Amino acid sequence: MSEQTNPIISFKNFSFQYRAQKKPTLHDINLDIYPGERVLIAGPSGSGKSTLAACINGLNPFSTPGECTGSLTVDGVDAPNSSIFELSAHVGTVLQDPDGQFIGLTVGEDIAFALENSCVPQKEMHEITRHAAELVGIENRLDHAPHELSGGQKQRVSLAGVMVDQVKILLFDEPLASLDPATGKQAIELIDEIQHKTDTTVLIIEHRLEGVLWRNVDRIILVNEGTILADLRPDELLATHMLAENGIREPGLAFVVRACDYYQVSADYLLGRLTDRGTGQGASQGPDPAVMLTAADLLTQLCLDLCHRHPEFFI
Repeated sequence: MSEQTNPIISFKNFSFQYRAQKKPTLHDINLDIYPGERVLIAGPSGSGKSTLAACINGLNPFSTPGECTGSLTVDGVDAPNSSIFELSAHVGTVLQDPDGQFIGLTVGEDIAFALENSCVPQKEMHEITRHAAELVGIENRLDHAPHELSGGQKQRVSLAGVMVDQVKILLFDEPLASLDPATGKQAIELIDEIQHKTDTTVLIIEHRLEGVLWRNVDRIILVNEGTILADLRPDELLATHMLAENGIREPGLAFVVRACDYYQVSADYLLGRLTDRGTGQGASQGPDPAVMLTAADLLTQLCLDLCHRHPEFFI
């Protein structure tokens, strides 16, 4: 995360009520997100997490009418009094269904769509399009039609299409929804890689926590019934029962984190031990992303460490 003092997204006593509803969907939201952060916004269906995201990118209230109270600032822009067009220069949104985001007949045309709308000169347009395609690893398929791509490749195209505007904020609306677990991990790895290359702020709206946590996030924002219930680091949230209490399936890792907390054993220590065992590398060199560490791995190592440190537990 970049060392910044001013938030890039700031909600202050913010509420939103859809015109077709009798009461607000979001209630008194206070939330600051800082440049370079990667934040996971989680919650059950109907919790308000997608409404929160739609207020950030301008879909609410400009596409879906409603009333905003309080304040919301996005990259210095007064969002409720702005426009979708203005906010799109600051926030790039990748939808959960990539097919719904395709406009061009080919990958290249689709990535260049925003540039064409802005009347960017042809030579510059080709350069920007190729650069965006290279960032997401799709440069060899610029002439392909959308139906020739896999789900993961379509998602890469959608990501390239929003990156041509050099946005500071990337918003992913349930990026794992249409992907199998293996492709989902590749998508999370891609998001991680893009953020490191561009230093963007990343927001992920998702309920499949085990997939998103394949790579680090700075914070998890837990939303339900239109309010923020928790704003915690992943290890802090996983050490509680709040996810299960709010209808979200806990990743298997959550049990291990809680056990480590209870027995005062460091999860980072266990991860280092497993990395060393699996790759021959020390913990100081960091975990090898090619090594799959499961909850069972950590639980096994936890039991071994407890047996060594506290043999009385096993008598």
